[in-house]
Amino acid sequence: MQNNSQDGMQSGKTERFVEVFCGAYASGKSENALNRAIHFAKKGEKIILVDLDSVEPAYCLRPIIPRLEAQGVDIIAQRDYFGLGEAGGIVTGEQVNCLSREGNIIIDVGYGASGLDILDILTGVEDEKNLKIYLVVNTSKFETSNVENIIEYYHFAHGLNKKPWKKFSGLISNTHFGPQTTREDIIHGYEILKEAALQLNVPIVAIGADIGLKAAMPQDGKYDGVEIWYLERHMPDAMWS
Repeated sequence: MQNNSQDGMQSGKTERFVEVFCGAYASGKSENALNRAIHFAKKGEKIILVDLDSVEPAYCLRPIIPRLEAQGVDIIAQRDYFGLGEAGGIVTGEQVNCLSREGNIIIDVGYGASGLDILDILTGVEDEKNLKIYLVVNTSKFETSNVENIIEYYHFAHGLNKKPWKKFSGLISNTHFGPQTTREDIIHGYEILKEAALQLNVPIVAIGADIGLKAAMPQDGKYDGVEIWYLERHMPDAMWS
């Protein structure tokens, strides 16, 4: 990350963290969220990945839950309901009370008109001391294709119910074109987001890049001082990806 990564923040501390990943459709928010969960699980940390998609209930993570659990990630997701498009809206008690669980928590928020308002249903969210909310931006998508669109989507994604804790801690640059993505695509997307970040006065905390491009990226794991998160592609094996 640009300043202190969550890895460093955790050392020597008992206070757990809660990370929320939000973004437009196909921004890569789910891929970032689950890769982040696997990252911490491999370090031996207790990690819970919450699928809080009320738009299309749990269709994303459901097919790959066994794979994630095999890697040490505890999953809270809808396993019995199904929704399409904006027809969703079912949430379970386990999702609502996910913050009552012990351990570090990563939340994958669905896209949709409500934005971060879905977080209002979580019991105790306003009391979390180490809550980080990230907006994942893919400049290959129309909604976030240029600086003006990014800024507009940033404000839209906050939702309607304004609360002091409901704010983005940072942006994640995640421009991609699936398996056709190049190093140049990633850097070009970052430069667009960088200008938007300056205008919004919000930091870019990470750059998402396919693990297959690691050799083409800076070997110190950073670009322009920003940490690169190398992602293994799991979502192509999920439904409707």
